[in-house]
Amino acid sequence: MSIEIPQDVEASLGRFMEVNQHIGVRTDGSLLILETPWGADNVSISCSLTDSDFISDLNDVWFNPAFDAIIHLDRNTIEFIFLFVDPSDVKSAAYLDRSFTLHFNGVDYCCCFVEPSERFMGIARRTQNVPSDDPGQTVPQLPAFRDAQRISELPDRAKKYFENKVPRNFTVKASVDINKIDLIGLARHLNFISNYYDRVAPEIIIRELSSDDTKFEKFRPKRFLNKSFPQALALGEIDEIVLQLIQVARNSPARQAFVYYYQVLEYAGHYYVDEKARSQLKKYLRDPSLISCDDRRIGELFSLLTEVNHNDDVKMRRVIEDVVNSEIIWPELEHDKDFFSSELRFDGGFVLSPLIAKDTTADTWSAMWMPKLFDQFTRIRNSLVHARERRENRVILPTRKNNRRIIRYLPVIQRVAEQIALASQG
Repeated sequence: MSIEIPQDVEASLGRFMEVNQHIGVRTDGSLLILETPWGADNVSISCSLTDSDFISDLNDVWFNPAFDAIIHLDRNTIEFIFLFVDPSDVKSAAYLDRSFTLHFNGVDYCCCFVEPSERFMGIARRTQNVPSDDPGQTVPQLPAFRDAQRISELPDRAKKYFENKVPRNFTVKASVDINKIDLIGLARHLNFISNYYDRVAPEIIIRELSSDDTKFEKFRPKRFLNKSFPQALALGEIDEIVLQLIQVARNSPARQAFVYYYQVLEYAGHYYVDEKARSQLKKYLRDPSLISCDDRRIGELFSLLTEVNHNDDVKMRRVIEDVVNSEIIWPELEHDKDFFSSELRFDGGFVLSPLIAKDTTADTWSAMWMPKLFDQFTRIRNSLVHARERRENRVILPTRKNNRRIIRYLPVIQRVAEQIALASQG
């Protein structure tokens, strides 16, 4: 945090700066500027250095970057920024003045849609958008509350937006010290119960806070399978189900994509292994000498029937071992070696041991890749799909941090699924 402010102003902001350590505080001429109040650098708040009442009032405000809100520390109240509502709109009218009490974890919360507080309107009046590389717009509702306080200065087209509308924010007042509350947990429960009783109830937006685990943030998947695109290709008809699963996976979010790619493995385990065994069994049964075959031939037949009755995991491993070339997988791991040689701890408690060691080479990979790769795929898939992973009793929660990690595994499982697809050519 950069502090370049007069000592008297700094002294008057003591509690504010202690509570809001993510906010940069500086001066620009006669202005006091608060940078990244909601965690992103595309919005700032500025006021005159002589605006002592506003500056003093900030000491009772906490800007929690997880929410588009201000938190009134002196009132134990969160004021979530909402929007301007048309009372004649049937959907909006149902919650325009809604109020209810939530009893949760031994605490009472008074929840209601109300006119914005004077404190919030004062903050809104002093906000400005800042050019930024951050995607999207933090607190996108805020400009409307700022413009509503200077309607006479707006063009006629902008004025029409406010016609017949009233401003509303959603407030949650706690019966205990708000600093002792898990606000994100509270917001999630509020979203759940509100939607349970009203399917179009407004939802509290919860932003994931930045994690200190940033070493895997930047990632670009390996582009080419080889050094360049081939000049000639030969391709037969690929199994339609496999083709569609891969197509959907390529265009799905990370969690769903991983599951779709894994379904290719499941499908291959059921279909290709069974087809292979069926074909071999037909060959045996068509052999005229089968009735008088020796012990060796009988042993081969028993082995074949045993393979057909293997469980799903065994069948999936078998098809991967039969059709996947580990040399094609290795470049994806080498491209992201720091990631795959690190232990991964997911939100939800799921822990994944390193897939490779830091000194793993292409040769050592070819000797150890199975069944370890398949086992990791299966553990990830189970923790994504099952409420509780059967063996681990851990889950991979749908958080941004977890999704970024699943993305790193997609190039690897995609290569496996694609090789299975190529093996399915008719």
